[in-house]
Amino acid sequence: MKRVLLLILCLAVTPLWAATEWVQAQVVEAPQDGQITLSHAAIKSLGMGPMTMPFLVDSGIALGGFKVGDKVRFTVHRDGDYLKIDALVHRP
Repeated sequence: MKRVLLLILCLAVTPLWAATEWVQAQVVEAPQDGQITLSHAAIKSLGMGPMTMPFLVDSGIALGGFKVGDKVRFTVHRDGDYLKIDALVHRP
């Protein structure tokens, strides 16, 4: 019971800066081999301005449903020297 209360307390006091940042983008090259090239908005949490660049994609994300021109949003984290997408979804 104490562990559950401690976990709830930790989650309740998590700072806002730790919230997941969703970034808007558009697919500019057909996805292939666990990689996708996006033209993306600024990624504030990483101090990056808007640009077009390739991203590695987590192995749990199926890229088959994405094509050039699709509007998407994604979350990303640093993985060594690379940026890796954790979540990728279509947006209207």
